Amino acid sequence: MSIEGDLDFTMLCQMSCRARVDALLHSDNALKELVDVLEPVNISVDDPPVLLKSTEVSHILEKAPSLLDAEYDELLQYLHQTGRPYRAYSDLPHPSNTIILPPHAQRLMQIHRDECVFSCEMSHKGNSAIQFYNPLTQALDTGFIQQIWQLPLEGTMHIFLQVCPHQPLSEQQEGQAPFKYYPGFMTRIVDALPSNTKIIIEPAHIITHVTTLQRPAGTYNIGREVLVVCWAPNRGRR
Repeated sequence: MSIEGDLDFTMLCQMSCRARVDALLHSDNALKELVDVLEPVNISVDDPPVLLKSTEVSHILEKAPSLLDAEYDELLQYLHQTGRPYRAYSDLPHPSNTIILPPHAQRLMQIHRDECVFSCEMSHKGNSAIQFYNPLTQALDTGFIQQIWQLPLEGTMHIFLQVCPHQPLSEQQEGQAPFKYYPGFMTRIVDALPSNTKIIIEPAHIITHVTTLQRPAGTYNIGREVLVVCWAPNRGRR
Protein backbone atom coordinates (compact mmCIF):
# COMPACT_ATOMS: atom_id res chain seq x y z
CA MET A 1 0.00 0.00 0.00
CA SER A 2 1.31 3.47 -0.87
CA ILE A 3 2.09 6.17 1.69
CA GLU A 4 -1.00 8.09 0.54
CA GLY A 5 -3.09 4.96 1.02
CA ASP A 6 -1.68 4.40 4.49
CA LEU A 7 -2.55 8.00 5.43
CA ASP A 8 -6.10 7.73 4.08
CA PHE A 9 -6.67 4.45 5.92
CA THR A 10 -5.28 5.87 9.19
CA MET A 11 -7.50 8.95 8.96
CA LEU A 12 -10.54 6.78 8.24
CA CYS A 13 -9.81 4.60 11.27
CA GLN A 14 -9.31 7.62 13.53
CA MET A 15 -12.54 9.25 12.35
CA SER A 16 -14.43 6.00 12.94
CA CYS A 17 -13.00 5.65 16.45
CA ARG A 18 -13.89 9.28 17.26
CA ALA A 19 -17.45 8.78 16.03
CA ARG A 20 -17.86 5.67 18.21
CA VAL A 21 -16.53 7.51 21.29
CA ASP A 22 -18.86 10.48 20.64
CA ALA A 23 -21.83 8.15 20.28
CA LEU A 24 -20.98 6.36 23.53
CA LEU A 25 -20.49 9.58 25.49
CA HIS A 26 -23.85 10.95 24.45
CA SER A 27 -25.81 7.74 24.94
CA ASP A 28 -24.60 6.57 28.37
CA ASN A 29 -25.86 8.57 31.37
CA ALA A 30 -23.09 7.09 33.51
CA LEU A 31 -20.54 9.02 31.42
CA LYS A 32 -22.24 12.41 31.76
CA GLU A 33 -19.59 13.76 34.17
CA LEU A 34 -16.87 12.81 31.69
CA VAL A 35 -18.76 14.61 28.92
CA ASP A 36 -18.90 17.75 31.08
CA VAL A 37 -15.09 17.66 31.38
CA LEU A 38 -14.40 16.90 27.71
CA GLU A 39 -17.08 19.26 26.38
CA PRO A 40 -17.61 22.00 29.01
CA VAL A 41 -20.62 24.24 28.53
CA ASN A 42 -19.54 27.62 27.21
CA ILE A 43 -21.26 30.18 29.43
CA SER A 44 -20.61 33.82 28.58
CA VAL A 45 -21.24 36.26 31.41
CA ASP A 46 -21.25 39.09 28.88
CA ASP A 47 -24.65 38.00 27.53
CA PRO A 48 -27.64 39.99 28.85
CA PRO A 49 -29.72 38.15 31.48
CA VAL A 50 -32.73 36.22 30.22
CA LEU A 51 -35.94 36.18 32.26
CA LEU A 52 -36.87 32.57 33.04
CA LYS A 53 -40.35 31.11 33.34
CA SER A 54 -41.20 29.32 36.58
CA THR A 55 -41.30 26.01 34.71
CA GLU A 56 -37.79 26.64 33.37
CA VAL A 57 -36.53 27.43 36.87
CA SER A 58 -38.08 24.20 38.19
CA HIS A 59 -36.49 22.18 35.40
CA ILE A 60 -33.05 23.72 36.01
CA LEU A 61 -33.17 23.06 39.75
CA GLU A 62 -34.44 19.52 39.23
CA LYS A 63 -31.44 18.67 37.05
CA ALA A 64 -28.82 20.57 39.12
CA PRO A 65 -26.80 18.72 41.79
CA SER A 66 -27.05 19.68 45.44
CA LEU A 67 -24.59 22.09 47.01
CA LEU A 68 -22.61 20.73 49.93
CA ASP A 69 -23.76 22.10 53.29
CA ALA A 70 -20.57 24.15 53.69
CA GLU A 71 -20.89 25.53 50.15
CA TYR A 72 -24.53 26.45 50.73
CA ASP A 73 -23.68 28.23 53.98
CA GLU A 74 -20.83 30.15 52.28
CA LEU A 75 -23.12 31.30 49.47
CA LEU A 76 -25.95 32.25 51.83
CA GLN A 77 -23.55 34.23 54.02
CA TYR A 78 -22.15 36.04 50.98
CA LEU A 79 -25.64 37.03 49.83
CA HIS A 80 -26.44 38.36 53.30
CA GLN A 81 -23.17 40.30 53.47
CA THR A 82 -23.92 41.92 50.10
CA GLY A 83 -27.39 43.01 51.22
CA ARG A 84 -29.54 40.32 49.63
CA PRO A 85 -31.95 38.92 52.25
CA TYR A 86 -32.18 35.31 51.10
CA ARG A 87 -33.46 32.73 53.53
CA ALA A 88 -32.12 29.20 54.02
CA TYR A 89 -34.43 26.62 52.44
CA SER A 90 -34.33 24.56 55.66
CA ASP A 91 -35.35 27.47 57.90
CA LEU A 92 -39.01 26.47 58.13
CA PRO A 93 -41.68 27.75 58.24
CA HIS A 94 -41.13 30.44 55.61
CA PRO A 95 -43.00 33.76 55.96
CA SER A 96 -44.94 35.08 52.99
CA ASN A 97 -42.98 36.73 50.17
CA THR A 98 -39.69 35.31 51.42
CA ILE A 99 -36.93 34.81 48.88
CA ILE A 100 -35.31 31.43 49.42
CA LEU A 101 -31.87 30.31 48.31
CA PRO A 102 -32.23 26.97 46.49
CA PRO A 103 -29.93 24.15 47.67
CA HIS A 104 -29.07 23.17 44.08
CA ALA A 105 -26.70 24.73 41.55
CA GLN A 106 -25.14 23.76 38.25
CA ARG A 107 -21.40 23.17 38.57
CA LEU A 108 -19.60 24.80 35.64
CA MET A 109 -16.07 23.95 34.59
CA GLN A 110 -15.51 27.34 32.97
CA ILE A 111 -17.05 30.67 32.01
CA HIS A 112 -16.23 33.23 29.31
CA ARG A 113 -15.77 36.92 30.03
CA ASP A 114 -14.29 39.56 27.71
CA GLU A 115 -13.12 36.82 25.32
CA CYS A 116 -11.20 35.14 28.17
CA VAL A 117 -11.84 31.71 29.67
CA PHE A 118 -11.86 31.36 33.46
CA SER A 119 -11.83 27.77 34.72
CA CYS A 120 -11.92 25.78 37.94
CA GLU A 121 -8.48 24.74 39.18
CA MET A 122 -9.34 21.06 38.73
CA SER A 123 -10.15 21.74 35.07
CA HIS A 124 -7.32 24.10 34.04
CA LYS A 125 -5.01 25.50 36.71
CA GLY A 126 -3.61 28.24 34.49
CA ASN A 127 -7.05 29.62 33.64
CA SER A 128 -8.11 29.44 37.30
CA ALA A 129 -5.42 31.84 38.55
CA ILE A 130 -6.94 35.31 38.83
CA GLN A 131 -6.64 38.74 40.35
CA PHE A 132 -9.96 39.91 41.80
CA TYR A 133 -11.72 42.47 43.94
CA ASN A 134 -12.78 41.13 47.31
CA PRO A 135 -16.40 42.40 47.41
CA LEU A 136 -16.44 42.44 51.21
CA THR A 137 -13.18 44.33 51.82
CA GLN A 138 -12.78 46.16 48.47
CA ALA A 139 -9.15 45.01 48.50
CA LEU A 140 -7.33 43.45 45.55
CA ASP A 141 -6.22 39.85 45.91
CA THR A 142 -5.07 36.87 43.84
CA GLY A 143 -6.02 33.21 44.05
CA PHE A 144 -7.30 30.09 42.32
CA ILE A 145 -10.94 29.49 41.33
CA GLN A 146 -12.15 26.34 43.11
CA GLN A 147 -15.81 26.13 42.10
CA ILE A 148 -18.16 27.87 39.68
CA TRP A 149 -21.87 27.69 40.51
CA GLN A 150 -24.80 28.80 38.35
CA LEU A 151 -28.34 28.91 39.69
CA PRO A 152 -31.58 30.80 39.11
CA LEU A 153 -32.35 33.59 41.56
CA GLU A 154 -35.47 35.72 41.22
CA GLY A 155 -36.07 34.63 37.64
CA THR A 156 -32.60 35.00 36.10
CA MET A 157 -29.42 32.94 36.12
CA HIS A 158 -26.61 34.05 38.42
CA ILE A 159 -23.00 32.86 38.61
CA PHE A 160 -20.87 32.71 41.73
CA LEU A 161 -17.23 31.67 42.05
CA GLN A 162 -15.55 30.16 45.08
CA VAL A 163 -11.94 31.36 45.19
CA CYS A 164 -9.07 30.18 47.37
CA PRO A 165 -6.84 33.27 47.83
CA HIS A 166 -3.08 32.90 47.73
CA GLN A 167 -1.52 32.70 51.18
CA PRO A 168 0.78 35.67 51.86
CA LEU A 169 4.25 35.27 53.27
CA SER A 170 5.56 37.33 56.15
CA GLU A 171 6.70 40.85 55.29
CA GLN A 172 10.28 39.81 56.01
CA GLN A 173 10.08 36.79 53.68
CA GLU A 174 8.41 38.75 50.89
CA GLY A 175 11.15 41.36 51.18
CA GLN A 176 13.76 38.74 50.32
CA ALA A 177 12.53 38.74 46.70
CA PRO A 178 13.17 41.82 44.52
CA PHE A 179 9.58 42.32 43.36
CA LYS A 180 8.50 44.28 46.43
CA TYR A 181 10.93 47.04 45.48
CA TYR A 182 9.94 47.17 41.80
CA PRO A 183 6.13 47.57 41.72
CA GLY A 184 6.23 48.09 37.96
CA PHE A 185 6.75 44.35 37.55
CA MET A 186 3.26 43.79 39.04
CA THR A 187 4.62 40.68 40.73
CA ARG A 188 4.86 39.29 44.24
CA ILE A 189 5.71 36.01 45.94
CA VAL A 190 3.26 34.04 48.06
CA ASP A 191 3.26 30.73 49.90
CA ALA A 192 2.90 27.75 47.58
CA LEU A 193 0.59 26.07 50.11
CA PRO A 194 -3.09 27.01 49.63
CA SER A 195 -4.80 29.03 52.31
CA ASN A 196 -7.71 27.65 54.32
CA THR A 197 -9.86 30.63 53.36
CA LYS A 198 -12.60 30.54 50.72
CA ILE A 199 -14.06 33.73 49.23
CA ILE A 200 -17.24 33.99 47.18
CA ILE A 201 -17.15 36.45 44.28
CA GLU A 202 -19.13 37.14 41.11
CA PRO A 203 -17.81 37.45 37.55
CA ALA A 204 -17.82 41.26 37.75
CA HIS A 205 -15.19 41.05 40.50
CA ILE A 206 -12.63 39.29 38.27
CA ILE A 207 -9.92 41.68 37.08
CA THR A 208 -7.55 39.51 35.07
CA HIS A 209 -5.75 36.22 34.74
CA VAL A 210 -2.45 36.03 36.60
CA THR A 211 0.56 33.90 35.83
CA THR A 212 2.04 31.69 38.55
CA LEU A 213 5.43 30.01 38.79
CA GLN A 214 6.21 27.60 41.59
CA ARG A 215 9.76 27.84 42.92
CA PRO A 216 11.50 25.28 45.14
CA ALA A 217 12.45 25.75 48.78
CA GLY A 218 15.60 27.84 49.06
CA THR A 219 14.62 30.29 46.34
CA TYR A 220 15.22 33.84 47.63
CA ASN A 221 16.67 32.14 50.76
CA ILE A 222 13.17 31.15 51.87
CA GLY A 223 12.99 27.67 53.37
CA ARG A 224 9.69 26.67 51.72
CA GLU A 225 8.20 26.47 48.24
CA VAL A 226 6.80 29.75 46.98
CA LEU A 227 4.68 30.95 44.08
CA VAL A 228 5.71 33.90 41.93
CA VAL A 229 2.44 35.63 40.97
CA CYS A 230 2.27 38.24 38.19
CA TRP A 231 -0.84 40.28 37.28
CA ALA A 232 0.78 42.19 34.39
CA PRO A 233 -1.62 40.52 31.86
CA ASN A 234 -4.18 43.11 33.00
CA ARG A 235 -2.14 45.87 31.33
CA GLY A 236 -4.16 48.49 33.21
CA ARG A 237 -7.47 47.62 31.55
CA ARG A 238 -9.35 47.24 34.85
